[in-house]
Amino acid sequence: MKQNRFIVRIAIFIFLLTGLAASSQAYIPGTSYFGRNDYIEYIAGNLPLIISVPHGGALTPSEIPDRTCGDETVTDSYTIDLGREISEAIHDITGCYPHVIICNLKRTKLDANRDLAEAACGNPWAEIAWNEFQQYIDTASYIITQESGKGLFIDLHGHGHAIQRLELGYLLSATQLRYSDYTLSTTTYVNYSSIHNLVNNNVTNLSHSELLRGMGSLGTLFAIKAYPSVPSIDDPFPLVGETYFGGGYNTERHGSKTEGTIDGIQIECNQDVRFVSTARKEFAIKTAEVFLNYLTMHYFPQLADTYCNNVGIEDFNLSQTKLFPNPFNKTLIIQNPIQTDLQIYNSQGSLVFSKRISSEENLDLSHLKQGIYLFTISSNGKILYTEKIIKEL
Repeated sequence: MKQNRFIVRIAIFIFLLTGLAASSQAYIPGTSYFGRNDYIEYIAGNLPLIISVPHGGALTPSEIPDRTCGDETVTDSYTIDLGREISEAIHDITGCYPHVIICNLKRTKLDANRDLAEAACGNPWAEIAWNEFQQYIDTASYIITQESGKGLFIDLHGHGHAIQRLELGYLLSATQLRYSDYTLSTTTYVNYSSIHNLVNNNVTNLSHSELLRGMGSLGTLFAIKAYPSVPSIDDPFPLVGETYFGGGYNTERHGSKTEGTIDGIQIECNQDVRFVSTARKEFAIKTAEVFLNYLTMHYFPQLADTYCNNVGIEDFNLSQTKLFPNPFNKTLIIQNPIQTDLQIYNSQGSLVFSKRISSEENLDLSHLKQGIYLFTISSNGKILYTEKIIKEL
């Protein structure tokens, strides 16, 4: 028995060496690459976005016994379908592909969102699959870092909690999310966060608390699309007694909590957006828009200029867009070279003004209350420009 196990370990060592060598190969965007026995799938991408799906698999090979360690074996139903549909929707919009990593093993065989010991329970074939899953994410992160300098990692899950909302995890507990904006934006809690790099480098100069639940937060962008989320402006933290998942192993390992320029967010999707195919498809389309808008808003203001199809926005030049005065009293002047759509959102994330514009426009915003608003310019659902604007008396 010990000799057989030793042989298996040697096979694993050779296999992993082969995998590491293969990681330097030129991956073709949109093409699937598989690990041993197709337990793990990597769909190569060419956008600064990674989506991993660790708990949606259905394979139950006899060579891997059911796990006897760890306390979770529940499958996140339809998350693989959802991950693929989000990828397809992103491709429809951009002509580009996110990086997608899928674990096809059932969670009773491998938990790809735990450390190796708890994930594989000592089974060597499960350990190979775990290493492949993590190495494919590492490969995608390396490619993004080399090509774009920074990016976003999404760990996609499903929850069965009573409240039908998305739960966004940044490695902060529900208790910590109930702290004040001031406290959450201190160095202590920024250092706990899986978006540590984004806090220090976002192009809109938002604080940690604003990125967690402000106008430009991922949760608020989902809420604008009519998908309730926590944390967000409308739902800034889970109340005492409400169940909430704040992020797991993958978010900590592949996010920027300790190092690197790839930020990580765990998304727990409620059953209403997963179980029915039509609802899931619609959610996938809206999620694609949210992810692309988030990347444009906080990472790459001219991301749309590099889309692989670049349809309808090839003439957009961010430097030619001018917005003044800011702060303003009644009228805001916008100069924009091409026909686009503008939207203004209040501090609760509600749309308060929208208009299709071209060239120079004088916007009468006298009806708006005093306060801070988010101004966006978009084309075909893609946000091209964002700016905070301040309405004075």
